[in-house]
Amino acid sequence: MYGAPVMPPRKETRTPPPAPDARGERGERGERGERGERGERGERGLKSEALKQALAAALQGRRANLEVLLARHGGMPAPRPNLELAAAFGTELASAPGDVLPLLEHLTRSDAAPDTAEIFLPIAAAYGWSALIRTRRDTAAAWEALPELLADERAPVRLGVRDALVQLAGQPGQADRLVARGLAWLTDIEDRDPRFGVAALLTDVLADKTVLANLGDAAALRAYLSAVLADASLAPRTASRMESYRRVLAALPRALAAAVSHGGAPTGGASAAEAWLVEECGRATHPPVRDALSSAIAQLRLPAHGQGAGVVSGLRKALQQSAKPPRDPTLIRPGLGRGKRSRPIK
Repeated sequence: MYGAPVMPPRKETRTPPPAPDARGERGERGERGERGERGERGERGLKSEALKQALAAALQGRRANLEVLLARHGGMPAPRPNLELAAAFGTELASAPGDVLPLLEHLTRSDAAPDTAEIFLPIAAAYGWSALIRTRRDTAAAWEALPELLADERAPVRLGVRDALVQLAGQPGQADRLVARGLAWLTDIEDRDPRFGVAALLTDVLADKTVLANLGDAAALRAYLSAVLADASLAPRTASRMESYRRVLAALPRALAAAVSHGGAPTGGASAAEAWLVEECGRATHPPVRDALSSAIAQLRLPAHGQGAGVVSGLRKALQQSAKPPRDPTLIRPGLGRGKRSRPIK
C-alpha cells in the first residue's frame, strides 16, 4: 500500500581533465599550458619532442623549424608571452651539446615587430643567455650579449628580459653579480641612449622583492643607484626626448625606496641606506632627478616600506635645502603656482 521508495538524485561525477603541462608548451589544439610556480621556472627543459628535435636541428644550422615552433607556441602577440616556454627553452639549450652561441646570437638579432608572433624569438634568447649564466657555461659571452636585449625598444622583449633576469637573480650570488655588471655597463656603454635603456630595465629588476631577498651586498646596490642618478643628472635637456631616459626616471623612485627599505634601520640611529639617500637628496640639482627623488620619498611613506615619519621628514628637508633659490623671491605668492611645480616636494 505504500508507494515505491523515492531515491535521492544521483550525483553526476566527472573525471577531472589531465593537468596541462606546466613547462609552458601547448597541446595539439594550441591551448597554453598552466603556468608553473615562479621559483620552479627555468629548472626544467622542454617536454615536446618536436621542439627538442627542432632545437637539435637548429644547433646544426637548420633553424627554420625551430623559429616556426617558437613563434607558434610563444603566445604572441598578447599582453604576456609564454614565459614558461622561454624558460624551458633556455634550460634545454644550456644543457645541449655543442656550440650554442651562434643560435642565441641569431635569435637575439631578430628584428620582428612587437605585434607579430616572431617577437617571441628574442625573448627566448634572453632566457637562453640567462640559463648559460646560471649553469656557468659561456658566461662571458652571455654577459656581453645581455645589454642589447636590456636596451631593446620593443616592450614585449623588455618584459621577457626582465622576467629572465629576475629568475636569474633569484639564484644564490647572482643578484650581486647583476649589480656588479650594471656598474660596469654604465661605464662601458658609451652611447647615451642604449646606456639609459640598460639602466632603466636593470634598475627595475633590482627593485624586485625576489632580487632584494637574494642580494648580499646592499652597499653595492646603493652605489649602482648613485651612479644611475649621476648619469641622469649629467644628461642634457634634449635627453627628455629619449624614451630610454624617461624609463630611467620612471624606474628610479621604486628602486630608491626599495634600497632604503632593504638597508634596514638599527635601533637608536639612522641606517646607512637612509644616510645615503639623504646625501643624494642634498646634492641633487637636476630637476628630473629631483622629481624622481621626491617620488621615492612619497613611496617611503607607504606602510609597505615601514619607514617612520622622522625618516621621511629628514629626506624631505634634505631635498628642500638642495633646491635652487628663486631668482626673485619677492615675486613668489603662496598658492599661485600652477600644476605640480607649485609643490616642490611631494
